[in-house]
Amino acid sequence: MRMHLLRVFPLAFCGLALFACERDDLLLLGEWEAVSVMQGQDSLRIDPAEIGFVFRPDNRYTFRSTLRYEEAGEWRYQRGFLFAQDTTQAGSPERIVAVDKLNADTLEIRMLADTVEQRVLLLKQH
Repeated sequence: MRMHLLRVFPLAFCGLALFACERDDLLLLGEWEAVSVMQGQDSLRIDPAEIGFVFRPDNRYTFRSTLRYEEAGEWRYQRGFLFAQDTTQAGSPERIVAVDKLNADTLEIRMLADTVEQRVLLLKQH
């Protein structure tokens, strides 16, 4: 009996760890608002509160940004990357951003904009 448990425990632990890693996408669910936008080492002179996401459990999202820009579409999260496909415009490319920090109330994403790195820090709205 003891030997059987020793074989099952590592398998159960690996399965639980894999489930926990794959379920980071659940942390994304909800409404997020930007509090900081950095380009390189400089803070951009914009109102970060104009930037926000809503991620829904059906893998749909909405995004708003400066200059009244809005989009909506499908999203997925995989191994530290957020993939988003705007479905409001035909032929929109899938965008990929790195997720540097994700927990219950903080989301930090990193991307390239015209060959310059941008970082956006967002807080979950409750």
